[in-house]
Amino acid sequence: MTRLPDHPQSREEYLHLQQTCDVIAREVGKLEEETGVGAEERRVVSVPQDATMDELVALNIFRMKLDTLHQLGLAAHQAYFARLDFIPAGGKPETHYLGRWGVMTTPEFDTVVVDWRSPVANLYYSGQIGPMSYTAPDGTVTGELTLKRMLTVHDRELRGLFDSGVVSQDAYLQSVLGQVSSDKLREIVTTIQAEQNLVIRHPARQPLIVQGVAGSGKTTIALHRIAWLLYAHRETLRPEQLMILAPNPLFLDYISQVLPDLGVERVVQTTFQGLCQSLLGKQLPKVRAVTRLEDKLQAAPGEREAVGAVLRRKGSLAFQASIEDFVNQWQEEMLPQTGWTFGNMILFTQAELKNIFLRQLAPFPLKARMDEMKKYLRRRLKNAVEEMKRKLEALAQERLDLLLTRLPDGPERRARATRLLSSRDQRLREVDERAAAYLKDYAKLWPDVSLATVYGLYLRRCEGVEVQQATLPYLEKGQAQLEDLPALMTLGRLVYGVKQLPIRHVVVDECQDFSPYQVQLLRELTAGASFTLVGDLMQGVHEEEGIHSFSEWMEPVFHGEAALKQLVTSYRNTVEIMTLASQMAARHPVEGQLTARPVLRHGEAPQAYPCQDEKDRIRRIAVLAKRWQEEGYHTVAVIEKTRARAEATWRALKKLLPARLLAEGDTSYAGGLLVLPAALAKGLEFDCVVVAECGAEVFPDDPFLCRVLYVLLTRPLHRLALLHTGPLTPLVPPQTFAENA
Repeated sequence: MTRLPDHPQSREEYLHLQQTCDVIAREVGKLEEETGVGAEERRVVSVPQDATMDELVALNIFRMKLDTLHQLGLAAHQAYFARLDFIPAGGKPETHYLGRWGVMTTPEFDTVVVDWRSPVANLYYSGQIGPMSYTAPDGTVTGELTLKRMLTVHDRELRGLFDSGVVSQDAYLQSVLGQVSSDKLREIVTTIQAEQNLVIRHPARQPLIVQGVAGSGKTTIALHRIAWLLYAHRETLRPEQLMILAPNPLFLDYISQVLPDLGVERVVQTTFQGLCQSLLGKQLPKVRAVTRLEDKLQAAPGEREAVGAVLRRKGSLAFQASIEDFVNQWQEEMLPQTGWTFGNMILFTQAELKNIFLRQLAPFPLKARMDEMKKYLRRRLKNAVEEMKRKLEALAQERLDLLLTRLPDGPERRARATRLLSSRDQRLREVDERAAAYLKDYAKLWPDVSLATVYGLYLRRCEGVEVQQATLPYLEKGQAQLEDLPALMTLGRLVYGVKQLPIRHVVVDECQDFSPYQVQLLRELTAGASFTLVGDLMQGVHEEEGIHSFSEWMEPVFHGEAALKQLVTSYRNTVEIMTLASQMAARHPVEGQLTARPVLRHGEAPQAYPCQDEKDRIRRIAVLAKRWQEEGYHTVAVIEKTRARAEATWRALKKLLPARLLAEGDTSYAGGLLVLPAALAKGLEFDCVVVAECGAEVFPDDPFLCRVLYVLLTRPLHRLALLHTGPLTPLVPPQTFAENA
């Protein structure tokens, strides 16, 4: 047995841990025998489309057993992390051990470890020693919390134990926050704070908007909220009915381990672009790879203002309404005033076409209606062909009868009769051929309905020259821009039809960069789904197409039903780093911005380093990166303003140290020495950050660049350095720190 922690009840807790591990091992063994699957294996259960009801029930039971087995396998390595002693009013004392995964005995279903998502766990996240209460399914339970003990266990080892008060809680939190980062975002079950707990356990039905300062754990809390929803509504909600939208594929990889660590699998994780591509498929034009932020960072302020007006238009609900109005009008114009004719026969009058196309088939998208109209046409055309043939045959018979009465039998009459019948047969064949050609050319009765063509038609008819000039050159090359995705999705729904997503809860990360149009579209695609949107207006680097204020969603999109919660404590940065970032943010504040309150974790003050030239700048980056790595820091990020600058810095730096360049389209994230453009930094965190060029020329005094730089300054957990050739950016208060030589 390893040495136990120095605590009078260490022996008692150690023995309880052994008993719990024995229970877990027995339950694992039972499920392995029942399923034929090992606890360390991962099996995917697919449900055939033609499965019977009995088969569906059996498969779901089997999948539930596999999920339980997987969670018990995880629990075997860490059974629990806390103990609560609680005396309900008028009741007997209760002891609860809290774990990431609940553990029960079977068939008795006695609780051995309480899941962190259970109602009683609120005592751990929200309570202190003394009178406390929590809300259970049967109502509010009041009583007294007499013990709150934090336990560090691994397998069967008890490695840490201390009883919690305010001081010890802060010490524990600071010890966790002071750790070196990893390659992936980590779960924070043991350190969830009271304000975060309120967000996680917010009622599922009400839309929730979370404004959180940088480092407040917005992304992590949103993921934990998914895990809580699946626990709280486990009878009716399945993982595949929840979806999280992240900024880019790289970020998805960065957060990919949190839900599995919480025992949650099969949640849909994608980007808005990925969602559009999955729904529209080949109908969607090729999307440009360059991020919008990258374009804006390369543009002059005047150009950004002009682009911003276009982006605001494309992200507005008015743009969506305009597109829908256009399609309603355009569908009437598709139908010719003369109707459809075949030869001199009218197949459909315009009134008939309108009745069928615009009324009877109105519930269907345009392309489906066009395809359905071919069935109507085929029937009418068949009747028309039969009528034309009857007339031809009647006319031929009339002429034949006349011939037979006028000419005596003989070679001439037979020859003329043969020619007449041959002519009749030829004309009958021609009718069939013309009908076949008519059907073959059916598509020519309609305009081109490819999304790029329809969108281009809309722009030319309904939008101003600024929007046209910013969009049509790309459309004409078969390309779309990211800001055009909502419009293309609306057109895709109206023209081709898009399946309704079987999603019941949507989590949107970095939501401040989502336009009202995007959020409204998500609501329409997931009719009846609830929403959790997390973001930070101060990090709104896409404010032209995103939002300036959450009021832009509250009434227009959520009709006043959404709740807004604030997270103001920053857990990522040291006091010194967050102080610098907050001072800079105050230079160009945004509506509703609250000053971040950093957890009292101190570290080395941010440093500024003037550089003589490019060679000196690269040398300084290498010196800092090497020093920090030697100090044991895992991730060191060198962040440049633009992609071109990042590529140049990486090419020079890799001659001195092993470094990796992060670029648009990357789908995997790993630690080490990284070089990346500002456009990819959002949402990520690193042990140490070098803002590789923070001079006044690169970052002049500009509100947009202030927000970009704020994002960069709030990425590091421990160390921050600002390099500059020429004067330091005026965005940073000059008195904040003494310059280094």
